[in-house]
Amino acid sequence: MINFFRKIRKKLADDNKPLKYMRYAIGEILLVVVGILIALQINNWNEHQKEIKEEQQILNNINNEFKNNHKLLEKHQNLYLEVWKSTNTIISMVGLSETELKKHNLDSLLSKIIDIYDFNPTENSITEILASGKLNVISSDPLKKALFEWSAGIKEKEDAWETLDQNTQNMFLPYLAKNASLKNIDSYGPLNWNEKSRLKSDNSQVFQDIEFENHVDNHAWSVAFYQITLDSLESISKKIIRLTND
Repeated sequence: MINFFRKIRKKLADDNKPLKYMRYAIGEILLVVVGILIALQINNWNEHQKEIKEEQQILNNINNEFKNNHKLLEKHQNLYLEVWKSTNTIISMVGLSETELKKHNLDSLLSKIIDIYDFNPTENSITEILASGKLNVISSDPLKKALFEWSAGIKEKEDAWETLDQNTQNMFLPYLAKNASLKNIDSYGPLNWNEKSRLKSDNSQVFQDIEFENHVDNHAWSVAFYQITLDSLESISKKIIRLTND
């Protein structure tokens, strides 16, 4: 096409027709400009398609990761539901007679309320997005908001876990170590001892102690606070999964 215009321009110049030559020159310039604009449009379209594919890959990664996290979260919620039930049972038994207490497996109940674990989800997709500066690739503002809510929820969960863990490790367990048999309690936990302690120990005695009741009450408060953060994370994770579904 350009060669064609050049031949016409040469012919017009040879024929000494400047007006027609100018018209064709302007036409050639316009043709070049149009060609550049079309090339830019094609390039922009290609870049847009790349961004769409990149965004879709990011959404898929987030969706898969949060589906796995949600399953893990549900396991922890079930765990802490049992912890909460056992804690409520124990505190309702404080002050009961020895006869009533012997109707229950106290060591098993105590084992359940101290056998606790933190919820630690994977966050590879979020970390990669923030580290690579690709947050703007996500076009959904509700999803961006949900991801920020998740990060804030994780921080609240970590604070709740720190409180629960410190109360358990620094207050409740030291009390049990002085006033009860941890071996007997741990025989119902991960250690799964085959036989009880040979030392004389009666864990029912702690149920007559106000300090024990206070420790259980404090433990119940910490567990309830931790459960609230897990429930909040469950709600946010459901939202993220919904927003990243195909």
